Order: sequence, then structure tokens, then C-alpha cells
Amino acid sequence: MTEIESLLELQELDAECLALETVLRELPIQKDIDELEDKLLTLRERLRNAHLELDRVRKEQKHGEWEAKDITETIDSLSQKLYGGAVTNPREIENMMNRLNKYKSTKNKLEDNVIELMERVETLESEINKDNLEITQKEAERDRLIDKCRSEMGEISSRLADIKKSKEKIRVNISDSSLKKYEQLLKDRGDRVVVPIKGNICGGCHVALPNSIIILAKPNNKITRCENCGRILCWRG
Repeated sequence: MTEIESLLELQELDAECLALETVLRELPIQKDIDELEDKLLTLRERLRNAHLELDRVRKEQKHGEWEAKDITETIDSLSQKLYGGAVTNPREIENMMNRLNKYKSTKNKLEDNVIELMERVETLESEINKDNLEITQKEAERDRLIDKCRSEMGEISSRLADIKKSKEKIRVNISDSSLKKYEQLLKDRGDRVVVPIKGNICGGCHVALPNSIIILAKPNNKITRCENCGRILCWRG
């Protein structure tokens, strides 16, 4: 294998290495993992808010139950006085009746509110259970994807290591000056810089090459560059 052919092979390995490194940085599965993480953050925040709301509603329910209990005791005490014969004055009886009715109305409102709060507690508990289940499912899916991602990354990293070894074997067959020219061209152009001659056409810019250039390039023992694009030419026979 000539030096120019070695450069062409090195370029193929460099291209594969670059492609694999790009895939490694932009694994499609990583996007799926990131999306799941975003959903989990949203779910956990929603769950946290639901727990806070549940605590608030339970406290309000408890407070309502205590108030209802206190009013019930007051109603019982007034009823005992009113209907037990302890009060005989008509005006006082009327006043007590009015007070009793007001307490009963307040008690009814409190009990209705407590029932609404109990229903709200049940709704929140149901939402929390649903969110917990969804979080568990999404965490399992995320973990599965992470394992798959690690496996894919391992395979790519292994292939990159093999490519690196292959490149080192090829580089020993290329002179330092040729490697320098190749690397400088690669840096300047950022694409394939060693191209085969196809008939009499440059494989890079697809412009017809002078016969003099083709004659120089055919032995593949000297770096010959396209006069139009500056790429290194390789004769593949």
C-alpha cells in the first residue's frame, strides 16, 4: 500500500470516527431520556403540590369537624335548657329559639363544608395515587432507556478504540510531512481531502484534471493535489 493510499484509508477511518463521535454526542435515545426526565420533574412538582393541598384540606376538614362538634354541644346545651323546663319566660324562650336556629344553620353549613372537604380529600388522594403510579412507570422506562443508552455508548466507544488502533497502524506508513499536509488540509477544508481520480475527474470537485496531473498522480508515490480544489489525489486504477 502506497503512502497516498494509506492517507485515503486513514481518511476513511477519520470520517468514521467523526461520525461515531457525533452519534455518541447526539444519541437519539438520550433525547428520549431527557424528555422522560422533564416529564418526571413535572410529575414530581405536581405530586408535591397535591400533597401540600391535601395537608391543607385535611387541616381545614379537621378544623370544620371541631367547630361542628363545638356547635353541636352548644345546641344540645340550649335544647336541654329550652325543652327541659328550666326557662319559662316567653321572651327568653323566643331568644333562645332564635339562637338555637342560628346555631343549627351554622352547623348545617359547617357539615356541608366538611362533606365537600372530604370529597376533595378523596379526589386528591386518587390524583396522588395516579401520579405515584405514573412516576413509577416513567422511572422504570427511564432506567430501561439509560441501560440501553449505556450499552449503545459502550459499543460505540469500543468501535472508536478499534479505529484508533487501526489509525495508529496506518500512520506509521505515512511520513510526517505527508501527515502534516493531510491534517492541515483537513483543518482548512473540514471535509474529505484525499480523493480518488475517477477517469480524468477529481473525486472532490468533479473538475477535469490535466493529463500532466494524472501522470504525476498515477504512481501514488508523491502527494499530488488538484489545481482547482487543492485536494490530495489518489489513483485507484
